[in-house]
Amino acid sequence: TGKRSKANIIFNTSLGVIFGVKKYADALQEIIRERDLTVNYRQNLIEVRADRQEAVFENLDKPGETQVFSYEMLHVTPPMSPPDVLKTSPVADAAGWVDVDKETLQHKKYPNVFGIGDCTNLPTSKTAAAVAAQSGILDRTISLIMKNQTPVKKGLLGRTSLFAEVVSPGYELRKSPPWLFWMFLH
Repeated sequence: TGKRSKANIIFNTSLGVIFGVKKYADALQEIIRERDLTVNYRQNLIEVRADRQEAVFENLDKPGETQVFSYEMLHVTPPMSPPDVLKTSPVADAAGWVDVDKETLQHKKYPNVFGIGDCTNLPTSKTAAAVAAQSGILDRTISLIMKNQTPVKKGLLGRTSLFAEVVSPGYELRKSPPWLFWMFLH
């Protein structure tokens, strides 16, 4: 469409790194350079002024210091939290997420409980792509249990999100992706 050269794309993240796994962080840094993207680390979105198309970020290294960005399009992924009803449930871990084995999706204490998606303590992004990858694991686990067989631990879940797939279709789940704040500026 010929508009990319006129776009100023900014990625703000509350983390101090682009990605928690060095191998993929290095690959993403190359993409950032190639595509001339701006990345701001340790930034927390504290306000959106939709009427003025402004997003206000606080510098997490200098509390109280803020920066206002004008935008034409704003894409925000907020930090995730388990629902209150789950936080106090006996199936939750200390952080409030359903406590499942990351290789079988079977609960660590209750063998007849399984978890998938946003409610689990899996070290993945909370995305539909992550659930798609998890569904195959859950299918395999439940199928084996229904045959009175022990669930097989076949390594980590594999691809978990579009973000990870761009870098490597085989992303290993050792750390969670950062919260994503994308702004498209003119």
